[in-house]
Amino acid sequence: MNKICGALFLSILLLFAPAVPADGSVTSREKDPPCAEKEDDEDGEKRGSPVGNVLADHGRIWTSPTRIRGSQWLVWGGVALTTGILIANDEAIYRDIKRFQENNEWVDRASPFFSGLCQGYPFTVAGSFLLGGWLFKDKKLLETGSLALQAMVHSFVVVQAVKHLTGRQRPSWEDGRDHWAGPAGFLSRYEDGQWARYDAFFSGHTVTIWSLATVIAHQYNRSPLVPVLCYGVASLGGLATITEDLHWISDVLIGAVVGYAIGRMVVKRRSRHWNVQPVVSRNGVGVGIGYVF
Repeated sequence: MNKICGALFLSILLLFAPAVPADGSVTSREKDPPCAEKEDDEDGEKRGSPVGNVLADHGRIWTSPTRIRGSQWLVWGGVALTTGILIANDEAIYRDIKRFQENNEWVDRASPFFSGLCQGYPFTVAGSFLLGGWLFKDKKLLETGSLALQAMVHSFVVVQAVKHLTGRQRPSWEDGRDHWAGPAGFLSRYEDGQWARYDAFFSGHTVTIWSLATVIAHQYNRSPLVPVLCYGVASLGGLATITEDLHWISDVLIGAVVGYAIGRMVVKRRSRHWNVQPVVSRNGVGVGIGYVF
C-alpha cells in the first residue's frame, strides 16, 4: 500500500509538470512582430508587469496538462514509469549507495560540499547575476538573474505543495525505511522534531539547482562547456542529497525533471530576443529590427 500511495502521488505530480517540447527545444520567436509597448506572447497573452507575468506563468504550470500533445505523452509517460520503478526499489538502492559510501571515503568528503551547493547558493548565484548586470550595464546578466529567480520561485511553490500532500519521510528517519503519510502529514510536519518524517518527496534541493542550471545553460549555450558544467554540478548536487540521507533517488529524479521543465518554460516565455525580419512598404524594401520581451 505504501508504494501504491507513492505511485499515485507521482502520477498526479507528472500530470501537472510543465509541458515542454519532447526534443527539449525552445520555440523560436523569429516570426514575432517588432516589439510594441505590450507584446503578445505565443499564447496571445499580453505581457504586463513582472509580477503579473510570474503569476501568469505559475498558473500555466498548474494547467499544463491541457497542453500536453503527441510525443510529449511518451516523454512524461517514460518519466512516470522510471520513477515508479525507482520508488518501488528506493530502499534497496539507498542501501547500495550507502554501502558504496562506506567503502569510499572520498564520498563523505565531497558529499556535504555538493549538497550545500543546492541550498542557499542558487539564490546567491541568481542575485550575483542581477548585481553584475546592474554594475556593468549588461542586459544578458540582468535577464539571466531575473529568469533564474523566477524559475526558482516557481519551483519552490510547486515542491512545497507536493511535499505537503505526499508526506514522504526522509531516509534519515527510521534508518532508511520508506513511508508515505499523504495529506495526513500536512500539519504533523510542523510538530517539534517531525519535519524529516514528512519532507522527502520530491527534492527541493534538486529542483532548485536544476531550475538555476537550466536557465544559465540556455542563456549561455553558445559554449558547450556551460551546459555541461551547469548540469554536471546540478546532478552531483542532487546525488549528494542521497548520501547526506536527505532524499531517495526517485526524489532526485523528479526534482531534476521538474526543475528542468520549469526552467525551460521560463526561458521560453520570458527571455528577450532580437527579431530581424524583412519589411515591405510602398517606399521600398528594408529590414526591421525589434527587441522582443
